[in-house]
Amino acid sequence: MIKNLLAIFLSIVCSFVTFNKASAEITLDGILNEPEWAEARVFDQFVTTLPLNSEPAKYATEVRLYTNAKGIYIGFTNYQPPSVKMVGRRFARDGRIKEDRNVIGIDFEGTSLSGYMFVIGSSNSIRDAVVSLAGFSSSWDGDWYSGTSVAEDGWYSEVLIPWTVAPMSSDNEGMKKISVWFSRYVYSESLRFAFPNASARRETFMEDWYPLEIKQMRSSSLDWFPYISAQQDLLGGESNNSEEIKFGLDIVWRPNSSTQFTGAINPDFGQLESDDLVVNFSAYETFLEEKRPFFTENQTLFDNEIPNDDRILHTRRIGVASHADNLLMDIDLAAKVTYFSGATDYGLFVVSEDDNNSLLGSNYVATRVQNKTGNLALGHFLTYADQPQIARQSTVHAVDMDWLPSDAVNVRGQLLTSHIKQQANSANNQTAADKQDYAGWISWAYSPSDQWRHTLYLSHYGDNFDINDMGYMRRNDFSEFSGNTRYNRLQYNPESKYLSSYTELEYGYKENTDGERLAFSLDVTHERVFRSTETLSLNLGVQLPSWDDRITRGNGLYAQPTHYWGELKYSSPQKNKFSYSAELSMDNAGTNKPAAGFAISPQLYLNETLTLGGRLSYKYYSEWLIWDSQQQQLATYQTNSFAADFNLDWYPSARQEVRLKFQWAGIDAQVVNGYQLDNQGELMQSPVPSSSFSYSDIALQLRYRYQLATLSDIFLVYSRGGYYDSDSGDEGATDLFDYGWRQTQVESIVAKVRYRF
Repeated sequence: MIKNLLAIFLSIVCSFVTFNKASAEITLDGILNEPEWAEARVFDQFVTTLPLNSEPAKYATEVRLYTNAKGIYIGFTNYQPPSVKMVGRRFARDGRIKEDRNVIGIDFEGTSLSGYMFVIGSSNSIRDAVVSLAGFSSSWDGDWYSGTSVAEDGWYSEVLIPWTVAPMSSDNEGMKKISVWFSRYVYSESLRFAFPNASARRETFMEDWYPLEIKQMRSSSLDWFPYISAQQDLLGGESNNSEEIKFGLDIVWRPNSSTQFTGAINPDFGQLESDDLVVNFSAYETFLEEKRPFFTENQTLFDNEIPNDDRILHTRRIGVASHADNLLMDIDLAAKVTYFSGATDYGLFVVSEDDNNSLLGSNYVATRVQNKTGNLALGHFLTYADQPQIARQSTVHAVDMDWLPSDAVNVRGQLLTSHIKQQANSANNQTAADKQDYAGWISWAYSPSDQWRHTLYLSHYGDNFDINDMGYMRRNDFSEFSGNTRYNRLQYNPESKYLSSYTELEYGYKENTDGERLAFSLDVTHERVFRSTETLSLNLGVQLPSWDDRITRGNGLYAQPTHYWGELKYSSPQKNKFSYSAELSMDNAGTNKPAAGFAISPQLYLNETLTLGGRLSYKYYSEWLIWDSQQQQLATYQTNSFAADFNLDWYPSARQEVRLKFQWAGIDAQVVNGYQLDNQGELMQSPVPSSSFSYSDIALQLRYRYQLATLSDIFLVYSRGGYYDSDSGDEGATDLFDYGWRQTQVESIVAKVRYRF
């Protein structure tokens, strides 16, 4: 049945496929021989920004920019003598491109609020991302086109960025003020050149981009993305409803340059890329990156990451009923609208979940406004979550500021409030709530030169502050002060084997709202980069005795002893076909007893289209202190922890991609003692014994992708997951791996076609 449906859908899709959608006067083949390039603006005053010494670029680079009705064309000429190895390898879209590459940055408003980044590898691997006040996000996928070529004197790239790639304000006179940044990375020598002289290490990175005025063409677009997906549960049977077929539609409408509407009807929020396995025995929730297309498309305006990695809007909350053992919920309707008017931007985000049998779906709303005047950016963020199943409503307001009083100083801050109302019912264990509280943070960064950078950070979270209904927050109930100082050595003598180095000192103090010290730490890192592109780094840190008020899950304060850690890491030359990084680490895991580990991450480039890679790690704990949820007490374990990752990436052609991802985590934990806490928070042996345990968790995914056209794909995905546990504590790595593989919990095949009309 699945095969028949897919065959019908594919025949319909293929009848509409046009592989030359980006056809124009300029052919994107990486050969800059069209007459239009002779009329283009030329930028060739590149300087060195890695290391950040601002010297003239070692190798000449020329960039040409040309515009017409289709969009912005950009061509790179990367001169490179034959004696300097050019590294060319194929990588998946949005993968980390480890080869010679070009980067284009465009701020379509010229306000330094957000910039769109387009990365092209020498083998035409591509990646796109957005840099904004919230940080760097690679989850955005834009509609743009590229081509590359290689010659004896270097390599070339051509790019077309359509006017509809992103919302942007329009000028009535037809002229558009933008700012641009061009970068080139020479992979075999770990050198980056850029025009203009702008670097992400500076406070004024986007402010330093080169201003341009170009003729803007009026544009509008309406893209339809129908999809069909079919999933076969290989562990179930026909009687268990093991076969599922879904249809849906995504819509992206840009009625003009300034406005974009993104909608979804019965969207498929199933992931075609598996999450990483994470071993988490802490009291804090694991953060999972968003990978679902609707939530990553045109999401820049809603990105708002707090410096401690909390997020006001965490879209992985949506489509999951956390109050019902993380049961997946279907989506009735999802939509978002953004409007850019130059200095002020507006956004609206709405999602409504479908009811799932006896569970009522939730509704989510977010709004965003931001304005920049001069060197001051101000914004407001609102999120509202209505969860009728547990009779709960949550509202969060946030006002944020980003101020550049000078080229050397950046001041950022945010004030947040949360209000949670919940009526008692059977689904929430008859728990009523009406809680309001606030949080706030401010950071100050000072870079008197490219060699020095100093930062200070101060934050406070109230006892009842909570953004976890629609956001992500590790914890509340604390005040924190932290800072760091970094020194970059950017110049060594030409005969030196070193290219650059840095030393960074970090320090911090944290306490809960009762005044109990949670952390008082000092951390030092030193890293050196060799001219061979090898790197060597050393990290050492110490945290003075403090309280841990979360490890017991609310059952008292643990007086943890001095915590220390250290790590030595080496990375081999990156230009070789075989490269690797190795790590040695040591620390004490909550007690006075040491723990030590090592890891190695090899990478083998068999040819330009086939890559093998992975990571093997092992850690030994003399006494690993964690919470025993069965006995509701602390316990220490003599532990062997194993982990293995394996990745295979193969690109049979420019349109095909085969990816194998395998991960395994195993633990043998032999109990040493179970503990209660005395009045001083010290460990006191418990009369109730804790048990040893072993577990093994395995995930495998094999994915085939065929690109019909830009943003139009066929996927075929096989997934398998296994889990095993016992109270042995002494299974050994071989048995753990074998048992985890045999105890299959999930096995399925998913086929999906998504095509843009």
